[in-house]
Parts: sequence; structure tokens; C-alpha cells
Amino acid sequence: MSYLVLARKWRPQRFADLVGQDVVVRTLKNALTSHHIAHAYLMTGIRGVGKTTISRLMAMAVNCRQTEDGEPCGACESCASIAKGSSLDVQEMDAASHTGVDDIREILDSVRYPPVQLNTKVYIIDEAHMLSKSAFNALLKTLEEPPENVMFILATTESDKLPITVRSRCQRFDLRRLNMDEIADYLAYVLQEEGIQASPDALQAIAKASDGSVRDALSLTERVLAFSNQNISLQDVQQSLGLIGPEQPLKLADAILHGDAKLAVNVLRQSREMGIAPAHLLLELSERLHEMMCCKLDDSLVPQGVNTQTADWLIAQAQCWSNQALDMRYQVLVHGLRDLALMDEQRGAEMIVMRLAHLNSIAPPEKELPAWDNTQKKTLQKVIATKKHTLTPQAKPTEIITEETSLQASEPPTSWADAIAQYHAIKPSVAAHLEHVICESFSDTVRLLLNTHQQQVLNDQDRQAFAAWLGKRVIWAAHQGQAGESLLTQQQREQQEAERKLWQSAAANPAVRLLKEKLGCRLVHVRPATMNTNTEETSMENNNDI
Repeated sequence: MSYLVLARKWRPQRFADLVGQDVVVRTLKNALTSHHIAHAYLMTGIRGVGKTTISRLMAMAVNCRQTEDGEPCGACESCASIAKGSSLDVQEMDAASHTGVDDIREILDSVRYPPVQLNTKVYIIDEAHMLSKSAFNALLKTLEEPPENVMFILATTESDKLPITVRSRCQRFDLRRLNMDEIADYLAYVLQEEGIQASPDALQAIAKASDGSVRDALSLTERVLAFSNQNISLQDVQQSLGLIGPEQPLKLADAILHGDAKLAVNVLRQSREMGIAPAHLLLELSERLHEMMCCKLDDSLVPQGVNTQTADWLIAQAQCWSNQALDMRYQVLVHGLRDLALMDEQRGAEMIVMRLAHLNSIAPPEKELPAWDNTQKKTLQKVIATKKHTLTPQAKPTEIITEETSLQASEPPTSWADAIAQYHAIKPSVAAHLEHVICESFSDTVRLLLNTHQQQVLNDQDRQAFAAWLGKRVIWAAHQGQAGESLLTQQQREQQEAERKLWQSAAANPAVRLLKEKLGCRLVHVRPATMNTNTEETSMENNNDI
């Protein structure tokens, strides 16, 4: 096949071509320039960050006769033969398929002979952690004191699986995981050289999916190119790689944070129809909760790759919740995901989102949540709206008419007291309980604080009916010692204050004081003045009961 995939075509041929490994490259180039070269190296890091590439470049650098500042020329016979893999003095062994002591014995037998063509024999053992214990033991002595002009380079993704005796004999380099911006910039350079256009959002999405691996990023780009040809957009990346866009997780998070369990389940079911697995959507939800916690620490901690719309949403939401409330939701979600494999995935996911939505009664937001997108809400609630008032066989026509006519107040209440007064004519029993509830705010959004008894008495059906009648969004939060008083308490306080003022006014009235002095009476009752008088009506009693 004449076609070469991007991951192979763009494999670095010089140290300068490596991306994101500046510390390792600088250390190795300085060692090559000063001729302080170790006899054994250990390259460790995640897949696709350059372990094998650096090993090959080291083999070229120690054998190149025209190095400049530690860089191999890449043009001499030695560099060319190593790059092609035809050099007899540079051997690569895949430890994943050659794990036994016999494979290592072949290396140990060839180590005794001097190089055939090059100055230094180099043995590159890839996936070194796959070697057996006996293979490692056989290698120890030679790895510690190899013959002259012999170098060992071990590459592994799991250095902890190597015996400490092997690690102590090697000069170790930890290759770091690349961040999203570094990968996106490198992809932009590669695609520009290839004459391919790509949007920045698309490159960020590929970089996020690659999880820090440059090779994975190039392989994913190859896959997207097969789908979209010469112009890569964000939609192409999401469709070809099966990624979840930001819209569905945000819709689900919005529904849960607003305590709307029905809407959350509906979002979950719509996502499944779009081909999004419930578990994947819940994982995305966990990322949103994590990002919100980061934003609570500082707005600058918004993770890389988050678009402006999502970042604004995260910052706005984070300001409305306490750390404990967000952590509670995160823990419930994590425990739910852990148990999701024990049941049907869709059913288990729906139970998780309902549980999360109902947490608003236990740990409500500290501030009023950002305005809900009514357009999206109405669209997502179409199914619910069509089923909400379906006639059941047992229902009577008069009952349905009463329910429909009570869905909206005839005159919008201007205050919480006005709302309760009007609702007494609709559902007196519920209105009587609401008189004892603390109304923290009464505007476009009504926030009510309920104690434990009120949470049990006012069920979901009563709450939904009241919110529908009121025509406002109602937040039912748990009362946790916040300042405030219920409508009934307020009315009693105002009544007591009015009576106190009446008593003070009556006691200061000169006529009353004169009667008390002349007749020896005391004031026992005070009533407000009638329409025809300007003084309080008083009842007086003689001290001697006359």
C-alpha cells in the first residue's frame, strides 16, 4: 500500500519535531553533546507520547557522525538505515509477544559481539513490563554492566510493573501527557501542511478525545477525514467519533438542577433515541458537576476545551450552589454509575436522574438559578403536556372541569398574601398548610422554605398543582434555619403590634387617665375606633368590682 497514515507519516525524525517533551529532549541532547551517555534508559508514559520515537532518535544520535547540538542529521547512512529499520546493530523487541527468558537469552548471546556497521549497538525493548520474572532476572547482570558500545532502552506504559532492580539500573524519563491546547495546535499545523481545513472547535474536540496522546489524535483525525474529506467541522467530529455534544449534557444538568425529574427523564430518553448511551450521558453529567466545583474555587479553573457558552453556564450555576450540595449530587451520581452494570442501563439511568432531581428538597440552591430556557423546556415537555390531563375511565366530567379551571389564577396575585387568599377558594386544605410556609421571595420565581413536617404534608401533586395555578416557577427548598416568617406568623405579629398600639393610645388618652384616677378603675379591653368616632372604645372595670 502506497498510502501512509498520518501517525506514521508525521512520526518525528528529529528531537526538535517532538511535541510537549521539552524537558526530556533538552536533557538527552545535553547528554549527547557532553558525551555523558548512560548505558540503559527507561522511557515511561501513556500511549502515543513518543517513547518508541525517542528511543529510535537516541539510537540515531549515538551513531550519527554529523550530529549538531545532539541532533542526528537524518541523512547519513547510519541514520537512514536506522530510520528504515534495516540496521543489524539496532534491534527492537516487542516484549508483549516475546515475554520469556529464551527471548532475552538471544539478546544476551548477541551482546557479546561487537557492532557490525555502527559505533553502538542499541537494544530497544518495547512494552518492557510484559517480560516475565525470569526474563527480568536474566537481564539484570547485563543491564547493570553491559559490554562497551552497547545501550539498552526500555519503553513501557506501566513502569510500576518493572522490578525495582531493573528500574534502579536505568536512567528514567517520564514522558508527560500533553494538554488539549498542545495537541490542537499540533493538529492545526499538520492539517495546514496537508492542505486540510478544520475549525478550532473540531480540533479541540479531537484533542479532548485523544486524552493526551498525539498518536491517538492523529489516528482520530484520520478517521474524521475519511468521513468529512477535506473540511473538518465540529459536527463531523461528533458524528464520526460518536462524541456527545455539549447540548444534551447541559439540558440534562439544567433539568436536574431545577429539580424537574420528569424533564430529566425525558431528556435521557430523547438522547437514547439520538444514539447516545445513557451511561455516556451520565459520565458527561459528572464532568459538568466536576467543572462546576472547579468554578466555585475560581472562574479561571474552567477546563480546557470548554466553549464560551458552556463556560458561562458553569460559572453562573456554580454561584448558586454550595460545595456540600454539589458534592452530594456528585457522590449520588458516582454511586449510581458504579451500580449501573447490575441492572438495565436505561432503567438504572432514569432512577439516577430522578434521585438527583429530588435532592433539591434536601439540598436546595443557595441563590436563584439562572433563567430557564423556556423554548427548550416547552419543546422537551410536549410529551408530558399531552399526557398530563388525559381522561381516566374512573374520572368524572365535573372533576376534570374543576381541575382545568383551577390550573391558572383568574387574577395574577401581586403578593404572597394575595396568592394564599385566592388559593383558599381553590384548595383550602393546601392553602392552610401554605400559610405556615416561609416565602423567601415572590417574583417571577417563588422560593418557599419548608420544614420537615411541611415537606411530608405537601406532596408532589399538591406542589405541581399550586405552581400551575400560580403561573410561576416555584422552588420548594428545605428550611435550614434561614431568617424569615410564615404568612400566618406575619399576620399574628401585625395583629399583636396593632393591639399594642391601641393599648398605648388608650393608656395615653387624657379622658381614660382621668376616669382611672377618679373612679379607681383599670383598663381591661380595647377595640379599634368605629367609623363614627375618632377615639378607641374601651372597657373599664372598678378595682372594687363595683
